[in-house]
Amino acid sequence: MNNVPERDIAELEARLRQAAVEGEDISQSLGEPLGDWRHRLLKHQVRYQHTPYLVLLNPGAPSIIELLAYDQDNEHFLTALYHHLLGREVDPEGRIYYLQETEHFGRLFVLLNMLNTEPVSDYLNEQGTQISPRLLQLAKIHKKANRVEWRSQLWQKLLPKLERRWQRWLTHHAEFRRAIALQRSQAMRQHLLIDAVAELDQRQMQLQQRQQQEHAKHQGVWQQLAYLRRHQAQTKPADADDTASIAVQVNDAQPAVPSTVNTQLDAYYLAFEDTFRGEEHAISAHLERYRSVWVSARQAGDRALDLGCGRGEWLRMLTQAGYQSYGIDLNSTMVAHCQEQGFNVTLQDALAALRAQPDNSHALITGFHIAEHLPFNVLFELVGEAFRVLAPGGSLVLETPNPENLIVASYSFYHDLTHRNPLTPVTLEFLYQFHGYTPVEIKRFNPPPEETRIPSETPTAERLNHMLCAPMDYAVVGTKAHSKVAV
Repeated sequence: MNNVPERDIAELEARLRQAAVEGEDISQSLGEPLGDWRHRLLKHQVRYQHTPYLVLLNPGAPSIIELLAYDQDNEHFLTALYHHLLGREVDPEGRIYYLQETEHFGRLFVLLNMLNTEPVSDYLNEQGTQISPRLLQLAKIHKKANRVEWRSQLWQKLLPKLERRWQRWLTHHAEFRRAIALQRSQAMRQHLLIDAVAELDQRQMQLQQRQQQEHAKHQGVWQQLAYLRRHQAQTKPADADDTASIAVQVNDAQPAVPSTVNTQLDAYYLAFEDTFRGEEHAISAHLERYRSVWVSARQAGDRALDLGCGRGEWLRMLTQAGYQSYGIDLNSTMVAHCQEQGFNVTLQDALAALRAQPDNSHALITGFHIAEHLPFNVLFELVGEAFRVLAPGGSLVLETPNPENLIVASYSFYHDLTHRNPLTPVTLEFLYQFHGYTPVEIKRFNPPPEETRIPSETPTAERLNHMLCAPMDYAVVGTKAHSKVAV
């Protein structure tokens, strides 16, 4: 095998050190963005964009000038009234009904009608909103007049005339013009503030994502450098004619060095894991969610096998939980990385590893993000072999990307070029059940970032959000039931 030239490693190391100097503060956190506040903020943005000037000068005691909104058309008047008196958007039925009443009897009639309803009264009491005594007195007269038919008819004719006189006086009154100007000024300030905070939060999120990507990229390159250094020391020169025929050998002490092409691919995959899957401490935090699984399986014994153990995060957690854990992987770089940390890991195929185990010998068998790499016949046999190897009460855990999330199914799943096809939760669940696991449970993890959500509450947006914001990963946990003893 050809050695990696010393000058190439020295050049790579020099470039890494320069990058570290230029970005020495890369590990310093930018701080969390607004998080849960974002959805509420975006809702405010949409509302102010479509229904301008809804801001009250004194929300605790709105004036009749603001409530009647004579400077706005009937649509905006009704939208504002619902917002001030009910705290919500206009429903379609309410819009049709109250717009018709506005056209026939005027805005004051509609305002008094709404003030006499229980939902409005409850909302105003809940908010502590004070309606002017004059307006409340008028609402009581309106309510009494509507109890008798002839009074109601007379009131319906009288009220629009009073309102027209009042409107003509208000539109020429300085107080009205001043109130409207102040209202619009305050609404504009709300617009600017919300837009500015939303933009700053978006920039914060973009910077944080870029920071995480750069940090992961640096980690991946340093891992690759460590690998090249290690294997340069281990590699012995071989004749050029023999290079193509070198095969992977496996023993308990140290895996032999694979061919140059496989070496580069293995190093690439370790760097890929660091960049796209996340740092080891972040993966460890995710694996903590399986605590109930390993605690329950511990009753079936203390032997645990991790198929495709990767960088060893899960092996560390199992060891701390009291398991005699060991792992297998086909990536020589991953195996060497785990062995350097003191884990019992060998370079081996998953099916071969399972076939070598005796019946009922393991409490826990796991495979994180390996199922999507396997042809179906191999996955089928793996689930069956794991059932044979598990002791009664033991569990098999397979975690994989979740195609219920539309972005995962159509885009991010294919970042890894060794993936074959997404596996739906119900299909993998059925495979477990076919082989005899019971009970079988589906666990869903890792919701996407909040900015993925469409900021709307319409039925169409909610349906899209259900597909866009589904958890990005899931796991199927199957248990081998205890055999029933015949009486």
